[in-house]
Amino acid sequence: MKNLIILNPASFSGKTVEKKEELEELLKKLGLDYKIHISRSTDDITQTVRSNIDNFTNFISFGGDGTLHYIVNVLVATDKNVGCIPMGSGNDIARNMKIPQNMEECCRILKNPRIKRVDLGLINSKYYYLAVSGSGFDSVVNDLANNTKFPLKGPAKYKYAVYKTLITFRSKKFSFKYDGYQRNLDAMMLAVGNMSTYGGGMKIAPQADPTDGILDLCIIKRMSKIHFIKTFPSVYEGTHTNDPFVEYLKVKSIEVDSEYNFSVFADGEYICKLPAKFEVLPKTLNFLTANT
Repeated sequence: MKNLIILNPASFSGKTVEKKEELEELLKKLGLDYKIHISRSTDDITQTVRSNIDNFTNFISFGGDGTLHYIVNVLVATDKNVGCIPMGSGNDIARNMKIPQNMEECCRILKNPRIKRVDLGLINSKYYYLAVSGSGFDSVVNDLANNTKFPLKGPAKYKYAVYKTLITFRSKKFSFKYDGYQRNLDAMMLAVGNMSTYGGGMKIAPQADPTDGILDLCIIKRMSKIHFIKTFPSVYEGTHTNDPFVEYLKVKSIEVDSEYNFSVFADGEYICKLPAKFEVLPKTLNFLTANT
């Protein structure tokens, strides 16, 4: 099978290009048929995948969740395969799909992969995502983390952004429509998970499964800052859902709005502003995983 590898030079603090020679040695050693494209922008990723859709079978991200996100948005509902060699700061999609963080092991998966058909989330009938979408507190955190110029990366940058945002953040009124219900409540944030983790390993939707045809909705309701600070570490274990201020639901679709003009992020990428409608598209993408 022919592999088009999209190398994102901005991933891994700009070190992915330095890894290109090592990657090529591994690919040649395994006898893989490949071409490497060094992306120039997110638009370039989209255009490159689209223009090569008839030339390759496998489209592989050599970058982070964002690189995968843009590849997926072209290949949804096709017979092409998506894979990854995780080189980002969070690598949550790879984590959820049990893809190793080792380059050689990832290349071996490409040599003899298992093709797994997975669900996708869909936002406003236009934007697809693999892992988790969120709005509210976490979207403010994402805005800050994406614009932080400090020498922080990965989970450390996200934790910094969480605690900095917490200083001034206040809960907002949200409206929810799902499964025939309409509700209004004060909340800190919400996350809609097709997969379980985001933010570099935070198990915000611990029960989410990208093959069950369901979205997992986690609502963090209004709570004191002290309570939030105490509760926050538990998200790494997925035990935050035991807190009385956390609501966890399984839905097929949900519409969300807020009194505040929150951003919506998915797979770590900015998508749109609220309001937003989230839906699940069952088994609509081929993903390359370990053949075990």
